[in-house]
Amino acid sequence: MEQRVLRFETHTGVRIYSLPVEVFPQFYANVYLVVADGLVCLIDTGSGHGNSNNDLVAGFAAIQAQWGEKLSLADVNQIILTHAHIDHFGGLAFIRQFTQAPTAIHIADRRVITNYDGRLLFASKALSRFLRHAGVSAEQHQHLMGMYLHNKDAFRPQPIEQTFEDGDRLCNLFEVIYTPGHCPGQVCLRLDEVLFSADHILARTAPHLAPEMITPGTGLEHYISGLHQVAKLTGIELTLGGHEQPIENLAQRLEQIFASNQRKIDRISDLLKAQPQTVAQLSAAMYRGLQGYDQLLGIEKVGAFVEYLYLRGYVRPVNIAPDDDDRDPINVMYELF
Repeated sequence: MEQRVLRFETHTGVRIYSLPVEVFPQFYANVYLVVADGLVCLIDTGSGHGNSNNDLVAGFAAIQAQWGEKLSLADVNQIILTHAHIDHFGGLAFIRQFTQAPTAIHIADRRVITNYDGRLLFASKALSRFLRHAGVSAEQHQHLMGMYLHNKDAFRPQPIEQTFEDGDRLCNLFEVIYTPGHCPGQVCLRLDEVLFSADHILARTAPHLAPEMITPGTGLEHYISGLHQVAKLTGIELTLGGHEQPIENLAQRLEQIFASNQRKIDRISDLLKAQPQTVAQLSAAMYRGLQGYDQLLGIEKVGAFVEYLYLRGYVRPVNIAPDDDDRDPINVMYELF
C-alpha cells in the first residue's frame, strides 16, 4: 500500500512533511522532515522495530511521488530527537547507515542514548521497586517486569553530537520549549506558526506518565508545568504531535487536557474516600480490563497521579509504621487526607 505523507508549509516557506511509521504493532508515530534553505532535518526516527524502518524509507519515496521533493535519507543533514523514548529514537542506528548527520537531544535525555545499557539497568531496578511499592503480587511483578524488558536489548548505544536546553534556537529555525513530564528531556519545538508538540500534546489521547520515584523529571507535576509553558505561546496556528492527527486549535486542546487531568484526580479522590487502597488497586478500579503492556502503563500513570496528590498533602500512606526501618516499603496503601 502506498504511504500517504502530509505536507505543510509555514508562512516563511519552510516545508514540513509528516511521515507515519508503525513503531510497534498497530501503533504509529509521526516522523517529520523539515526542509528549508540548506537544511534537511529529520525530527525523530521511529522505533527501529518491526515495520518502522521500512515505513520510514517508504515515506521518503512518497515525498518524491506525491510532492516531487527529490530527497532521501542520505540528504538528511540534521537529526533532532524530541525525547528519549524508543518509538522516537530507536531508528537512529538504521538512519546512520545512510547519513552521518549530527543528532541533537535535550541534555536531560542524552544519557539514555549514549549510555543506554546502564540507564536501562538503573530504570528497571527503579521500576521494580515502584511495582512493589504499588502493591502488585509477586506473580504480577514478574510478568510486568518481563514485558518491560522484552526487546529492550535490541538497541545499542549511539553517540549524540549536540545537546540543547530550554530557550535555545536550533538550526536558526527551531525554538526549544522544555516540557518534561512524559520524559525527562521532552521538548516542544516552535517553527514560525507551527509547534512540534511531540508526545507532550496529542490530538486525542493523553501521553503516558510515570512517577518521579521511577525516573526524575517525569510525573504529573512536570507535565502540568509544561502545559502551562505551552499555553503562554501566542501565534501558534498548527500543532503537530508525535502521534495522531494535527491539532488546529491548541488552546481548546489544552483545555481538554487540563479537564481530563482533573477528572482523574477527582476519580482517585473518590476511590480513596471509600477506603485506603494501593496504587495497583486504584489502577484496577480506574482502568478495568487492561491487558498486556497497557496494564503496566496504567499502574505507572495512577502512580504519577497519587504521587502528585501525596506531594500536595491530599493523600497519605496509612500502613507504614513509625518504627519501620524498611527502606523499600511494599504494598503501600493511601488514604484521602
